[in-house]
Amino acid sequence: MNDARAALTLAVPAYFHPAVAEKRWRRLVRIAPLLRFVIVNPHNGPGERLDPAYPPVIEELRGAGVRIVGYVDTDYGRCTPAEIGAEVRTFRERYGVQGVFMDQVSSGLDDLDHYAQCVAAARTAGAPFVVLNAGTEPHRGYVDLANVTVTFEGTWAQYTNLTTPAWAERYPASRFCHLVHSLPRSMYSEGVDLATQHHVGSVFLTHRRGDNPWSDVPQRLLGELRHHERAAAMSR
Repeated sequence: MNDARAALTLAVPAYFHPAVAEKRWRRLVRIAPLLRFVIVNPHNGPGERLDPAYPPVIEELRGAGVRIVGYVDTDYGRCTPAEIGAEVRTFRERYGVQGVFMDQVSSGLDDLDHYAQCVAAARTAGAPFVVLNAGTEPHRGYVDLANVTVTFEGTWAQYTNLTTPAWAERYPASRFCHLVHSLPRSMYSEGVDLATQHHVGSVFLTHRRGDNPWSDVPQRLLGELRHHERAAAMSR
């Protein structure tokens, strides 16, 4: 199956706190039709206690029909399935989040069985929607485990040299996501086009860089995604 003509959707690592960036969260509600999922990350995971700034913005997003996933660091296979299941339950009980974004995921065959157990634990704990962030091309078995697999996370310079494996075309583009930072401000159109060429259904592109380049959703990216959505609709 190949849905390369489908409109690109936006995957948002919302790594900005509602107490200091409330307008950015409200903005996510306004662009809800463009969103595939939003990653919520209170304290590198759910944290030790409820953060009262998050429930109101999460509820607004949920009311707008936005899928929300809770951030869980798997530490490249060092976290056990039980630990991941516990964090998923905490997200569900504390914030009503019923999806999980597993970060720092291994990519090799040696850890595939471990991640199969982790995904099973997450689903059992209340996360029917699972995103695995390998950040690179993983063994294709990881794609079979998750709803969405992040197969690239890195700089624009690295992205321009990326090669998409032939086996990816056997899956819908909606099963793949790319997260790209350090993009030249003039290259958003090229970035969206390149994501489409890489058979990706969800993307985040930003000119920002540094320790947290995911601190806002660039307005230029929104404009390019809307343009791409109109072009995709006309091509059907």
